[in-house]
Amino acid sequence: MTMNRFRQFSNQMMYKMAQFFYGRNGFDNLARTCNALAILMLVINIFAQSAVIYFIWVALFGYTIFRIYSKNISKRYAENQKFLQLTEVPRRYANLARLQWRDRSVSRYYLCKSCHQQIRVPKGKGRIEIRCPKCGERFIKKT
Repeated sequence: MTMNRFRQFSNQMMYKMAQFFYGRNGFDNLARTCNALAILMLVINIFAQSAVIYFIWVALFGYTIFRIYSKNISKRYAENQKFLQLTEVPRRYANLARLQWRDRSVSRYYLCKSCHQQIRVPKGKGRIEIRCPKCGERFIKKT
């Protein structure tokens, strides 16, 4: 009987949270990044005990909360798109590094010099000629 009441209470709370967040921006990429930086500043401040780092943490966390609860969705969307454009190259290289680490035992990844397309080739085949599927550029690499 108590489990049923707990489930009802839990469902009611989820419904109320969904109602509260209706029409709000939510947790987008810029808010996630600001939140991660705020947590990093908090951890650094535990050891450094600096007022400057504390105020940076408060500002980042406040901006994250502002973005999440904002009802001006079009403006927050434009800001998030600008952020995604500015961080496109670092995110691409981070994704490439993640893929290289994941497939490190079976594959090698190369970037085409002309179009910057990432190309995966099997590891352990010796010196091979690689042709970029996007632009047709050919280059020789050791796998």
